[in-house]
Amino acid sequence: VSNRPQLHCCAQGLLGFAIPLPGDRRKPACLLGGGVRERQTAPAAAAGPRQHPAGDAPALPSATRAEAQRLVEQLAQLLPQVLDQQLQKLSLTHISERLAATREIVRELPRCSSDAEAIALVSEALVMLFDLPRLIFILQQTGRRAKLHTSLGIEPASVEVNDDSLAELVEQAKTGPLHLSGKELAACLPGLGDHTALLLPLQEGNERLGLLLVLDVEPHPRDLALIELLSGRLAARLLHLRQEAALRQERHLSSRMVSMISSLALANNREEFLHGLLEMSAELANATSGSLMLFDEYEQKLRIAVAKGMSPPLARSMSVSLGEGIAGRVARSDTPLLVNDIEHDSRIKAPNRPRFRTKSFISLPLRSHERPIGVLNLADRQDGRCFTEANLQLVLSFASQAIMLLDRIGMVEQIAQLEKLAVTDPLTGLYNRRFLEPRLEEELSRSQRHDKQFSLILADLDNFKYYNDICGHPAGDKALRKVAAALRRAAREMDVVVRYGGEEFCLILPVTGVKEAAFVAERLRRTIEAEVFPGETNLPLGRLTISLGIATYPEDGETLQQLISAADLALYRAKELGRNRSVSCTPTLTRNQPARLHLTERS
Repeated sequence: VSNRPQLHCCAQGLLGFAIPLPGDRRKPACLLGGGVRERQTAPAAAAGPRQHPAGDAPALPSATRAEAQRLVEQLAQLLPQVLDQQLQKLSLTHISERLAATREIVRELPRCSSDAEAIALVSEALVMLFDLPRLIFILQQTGRRAKLHTSLGIEPASVEVNDDSLAELVEQAKTGPLHLSGKELAACLPGLGDHTALLLPLQEGNERLGLLLVLDVEPHPRDLALIELLSGRLAARLLHLRQEAALRQERHLSSRMVSMISSLALANNREEFLHGLLEMSAELANATSGSLMLFDEYEQKLRIAVAKGMSPPLARSMSVSLGEGIAGRVARSDTPLLVNDIEHDSRIKAPNRPRFRTKSFISLPLRSHERPIGVLNLADRQDGRCFTEANLQLVLSFASQAIMLLDRIGMVEQIAQLEKLAVTDPLTGLYNRRFLEPRLEEELSRSQRHDKQFSLILADLDNFKYYNDICGHPAGDKALRKVAAALRRAAREMDVVVRYGGEEFCLILPVTGVKEAAFVAERLRRTIEAEVFPGETNLPLGRLTISLGIATYPEDGETLQQLISAADLALYRAKELGRNRSVSCTPTLTRNQPARLHLTERS
């Protein structure tokens, strides 16, 4: 109670002492000692000697009460100095251990491969080294809301993050840790409850990565210095991880763009190219809907060529005049447009259409050789967030490179059209004789390699010269077009129908034997017989009909010349037998008839 050393003597004559230790009076502590026999300064006459309880035990040290009192006073004076030296020694040992542990954590951080792994390492270190009861890590990222990443000692479901209040506090903590009252903490983290906190920003240079909140503890300055060191190294690692992720993403996008451009370069036609351009652009921007509008120079309008997330009939029916609407203004100004909120953007200020899930979109003009091509529109980012400038630049770069391929696609289409015209009969639309010869060689080579049959049919309209004389050549041309269409319908999908010349036709039947070829020829004959042609009643047979000769590889010939000759002989035989019939080549026919390599007038 007196906070001074006390000396006492027990019933056995042993002296004992109690020296109060310096420290918190609310938690009193003292040093106790004893076991010294009290020595009397003069013999006591009245009282007998006190008996020592130890009996024959070794003699204990003895001292008079005054001597013991002086000794206790001296000890009380030396004790604070001794204790302070011991405490300093313990403190230095403890600090050394924490420094060593902190050094190991700092060495381990670069090995962490994710934000979660790095934060878990630092969290464990803070709890173990500094006995912190409650921690909260909040991560920030440009263009995104702050997110509670980790909480220790706090139920995360009960905590919300107020971005605005948090941003103000982080701004105040730029120069060092910030102490938050319960009210300030509740403002930035609603639902957290009654707590105080120490806020340490996770910042590396000008990059704000997040913050660390230490709740309900006032760390010693030495500990706070180590906590700041760990949080600073954590911020550096988080920034490095984000830079690595950004670099990987950039490399992935570059590789993907090269792959996309290569795929577009292989497009077979304009429609395939435009579909690919829209789909790939949407993939790069993570958009779920969009359209590609092409500019019609004659009408000065933009029309939707391909669409994503829109009904095709509706898309085909929509058009926009140059300079009107969003796409029309983008095409006229030749300036890309990035909008975060269509209803509040001063350039637009239009109500959002119900079919769009978000209010953000990208619209960029497409040009080739300073000539307007159209407009690319992208909307409804998959994650529901606004499109960014990075999205716009990525799509703009891709589209600029891709559109240069459009001229190549046009050239490919022109070449394909010219090639088609070169092997196509202009009157009937069938393949012509120029196409027939290499195609026959190809079929013969394949049949020889695989030991397969194939058949050849030569067909000739009966009395067609009379039909031209009676009805006129325009009617004859119409009849030829009608016959060509009928032959295409009656032939199988794998068969090749060719206009051989004049009123003559040739059909290649791959992997087809004699019997099946005869069946196909008969179907062709009946199809033409059933057609109605103006003026055909004036012909000798009363209708316009067709005769067909059939030859099969290898039975009727092993070379093209032999096959054509055999089919020609069979056709000539069909004419001799009265026309309007199909005849297969036979060995007898081949022996008894001369070769007829060029079809003559057999009408």
